[in-house]
Amino acid sequence: MNGQAHGDPLVINLLIEEWGVKRILMDIGISVEVLFYDTFKRMELYDKILIPSTYQIYGFNGTVSVPKGEVTLRVSNGEGYLDMLTTFCIVDVVSPYEAILGRPWIAGIKGVASAYHQRLRFPSYKGVVEVLGDPQAALQCMQLDIQQNKE
Repeated sequence: MNGQAHGDPLVINLLIEEWGVKRILMDIGISVEVLFYDTFKRMELYDKILIPSTYQIYGFNGTVSVPKGEVTLRVSNGEGYLDMLTTFCIVDVVSPYEAILGRPWIAGIKGVASAYHQRLRFPSYKGVVEVLGDPQAALQCMQLDIQQNKE
């Protein structure tokens, strides 16, 4: 908010296997959790830990991506309120985001993701926890996405 358009995507920061992942898109329209291969490699993970996947991912524009595989990793908020094993689909495509968390993950934490309010909220043993969106990261990702699509 603070001058931000209410239509900006919700982009948050979380830890994946203790690695600070800064550009995670929260997308209630996607039915799989995605970790982009570039991020996977930067996390110093190796292809040999990937489990073969049996499906394809269809993008909004009709493109088909064949996943490199799947891997289960720990996602946390670094404050002890969120600690969840998550199976990610590893996709080798260019993206301004480092990961995408979708409908299954959000439902798994009993969360509510609001792009309008730029917040992810979920219950914990100490009450409702809020993870704030990163409006600067959202803007950078939107600009990169536009630039990549022009190329």
